[in-house]
Amino acid sequence: MKKNIFVIFGVSGLIGTQLAKILNQSGEYIIGITRNRASTNKKLSFLNELLDTNNIQSSTFENPSNNFIFINLSGEPLIGIWTKNKRKRVLNSRFDGINKSNEIITKYNLKTSSIISASGIGIYENNFSELQSEKSKTSDQSFVSQMSKKLEEKHHSLNNAKNVSLRFGIVLSEKGGSLSYLKLIYNLGLGGKIGNGNQWWSWIHIDDLVSAIIHIIKNKLEGPINITSPIPERQKDFAKMLGKVLKRPNFMFTPGFVLQIVLGKFATELLHSKKISPDVLNKTKFKFKYPSLYGALNDIYKQ
Repeated sequence: MKKNIFVIFGVSGLIGTQLAKILNQSGEYIIGITRNRASTNKKLSFLNELLDTNNIQSSTFENPSNNFIFINLSGEPLIGIWTKNKRKRVLNSRFDGINKSNEIITKYNLKTSSIISASGIGIYENNFSELQSEKSKTSDQSFVSQMSKKLEEKHHSLNNAKNVSLRFGIVLSEKGGSLSYLKLIYNLGLGGKIGNGNQWWSWIHIDDLVSAIIHIIKNKLEGPINITSPIPERQKDFAKMLGKVLKRPNFMFTPGFVLQIVLGKFATELLHSKKISPDVLNKTKFKFKYPSLYGALNDIYKQ
């Protein structure tokens, strides 16, 4: 019987850490790829192997009878001012895992491998009414949509492995990501509507995200897959629920032009509307533990 070998790029990040912990609990063999071995080893000492992203060498790859699953979760954070250098770092950091996965597969002739890579719902059109699925049109409206298309095109141009593009929504976790920034804003009493607040925000609890990745692997799914809750929320309703759970005011209003001044082009990601349906997950009977935003936020903040 073939043994699964999970190779995780970005293993020390928010999603990579949680995924590695769950896989470890199931007794899976995990190879972590990181830029900082010392700190990652302290954080994730249970990893079977920990390799430097600039020197990926392991005798484990010499056994092509195993089933290698490459999972690419690394990448420069999107938040920040999108200067030319920032955009370059964001894009190159995401291409790195795909390219290196393909190099290993080619070098060791690992023909039964899978490459699973993070993408995002930013690939879809800005739409305030339509529920968009994996079959919906993609967009060139923003840097994130252009980046996601380039990543997926590169990913699916590889012919020597099964390919899955994970189109993540807003990831909710107590340990980092978007909520850490939003919580700070609310603690300052500045929470509330962004723009007119009617834009749809599609989100996912990190526990459901990790479970979805494992579901995809077990069911041998391929292609682009939306990783979002089945119940998206308008930003103004998201703001109300977050304020209620945090017991903080949510009456502030941040005009779009102010966001543009403070965050530059990144502001478009907060103002654009993405009402996303996880059709592939639904059709393959994935069970969401936290389908509702209020339930997800209550779990995260243990109210």
